[in-house]
Amino acid sequence: MEEATSENIYVGPAMRRRAAFMYGTRLPKSPEGQIGCGIGMAVSTGTPSLIPPNQQITATGEERVVDGVRIRFQLVPETEAPSEMNFFFPHHRALYIAECATHSLHNIITLRGALVRDAKAWARYLDESLVLFGEQSDVLCAGHNWPTWGRKEIQQLIAEQRDLYGYLHDQTVRMMNRGLTGIEIAETLTLPPALQRAWHAQGFYGSVSHNVKGIYQRYMGWFDGNPAHLWEHPPVENARRYVDCMGGIEATVQKAEEYARDGDRRFAATLLGHAVALDPTHPKARLALASVFEQLGYGAENSTWRNFYLTGALDLRQGEGGKAQRHSPGLAARELNPHQSVEQWLRLLSVRLHGPRAATESFVMDFHVKDTESWWRLIVSNGVLTSRATTARITSEVAGLTAFVTKQQLGAVLSGKSLGELDYEGELQLLSRFLELTT
Repeated sequence: MEEATSENIYVGPAMRRRAAFMYGTRLPKSPEGQIGCGIGMAVSTGTPSLIPPNQQITATGEERVVDGVRIRFQLVPETEAPSEMNFFFPHHRALYIAECATHSLHNIITLRGALVRDAKAWARYLDESLVLFGEQSDVLCAGHNWPTWGRKEIQQLIAEQRDLYGYLHDQTVRMMNRGLTGIEIAETLTLPPALQRAWHAQGFYGSVSHNVKGIYQRYMGWFDGNPAHLWEHPPVENARRYVDCMGGIEATVQKAEEYARDGDRRFAATLLGHAVALDPTHPKARLALASVFEQLGYGAENSTWRNFYLTGALDLRQGEGGKAQRHSPGLAARELNPHQSVEQWLRLLSVRLHGPRAATESFVMDFHVKDTESWWRLIVSNGVLTSRATTARITSEVAGLTAFVTKQQLGAVLSGKSLGELDYEGELQLLSRFLELTT
């Protein structure tokens, strides 16, 4: 339950902005627009809901009988998701392998943004699946894709998927230890011939390029070890200097168009990216970059790359060169998710606190959540919200406000809803001040 609700707590708005690019949600469904997401056609737009589980699976090999159907579980954490498991139905000789083995290379790092996944663990758990279920399975099902029938076919699929993630991990680390950077490894690494021929190992969703960079990032972080990259200017200031070196924005656009005509659209995009960063309203630069993005998108095997490029082109033709999309606040609704815990609510509010405005504030609030018999202390100081669970009001700080609420009431209060009929002691204006700082 924690993992099901926690991924988007801190950076949900940023992820959602990038997800709109990754999945092409603003693109028309057409040969020149969105034609899929690599492991599916589109993201479902139904009504989101979540029913908390009433049973926990804690170990591989556990079994449950649900409506007369026996299910055996394999825990596979830190693969495609932090908390994930496979299901085996022994009476049906059927294995559901979640998203650990799909008919495409999956993401080690997703372009929408997330923590980097563990490719080594992914390969190890697939080998475990092969040992546990390979001889007992006649049909394999997975999230997003079609079934695989036949014991030999299933064993081959799982083994090749295991080798796919294992090869990406091990060879990236080997080359990293020889001194190559993530970008250099991504340009150098190629899969073995059998994996290159395997249809399910193609880069329709994940790609060798961005997965290799993700593996490098997991171990080495953002810095590539080159001192020249340690303290670079931010994009607009970098652009100002590059464009000046090129002889002005018109000369930059002209040179970029020459590179595009010669087939080097990657470098054309780099030059035009500087031009648009410097002047997002420059029509020639925007249209030239849109054209380059479109050609890069049309040439991409990977659907998420295609969607990113074509959505970027759409922004350039219709908007402000992507600037509004990248920098808009994009905050989710203030209302808190009732399925999340109080601790998760407070973690979310900590990253909503406007640090500069709260830098000189200093106050403490206590909340006694009556239906769970828990106490929560909120401390605002030096632009930081610290929250802690306490057993009662026995702590070193003095609370300026103490409120007695149910969890539902606390969620409403922290969502900025009416404060009427609140049972409290102390200064209620502290709560109003807190809500202003987290808007």
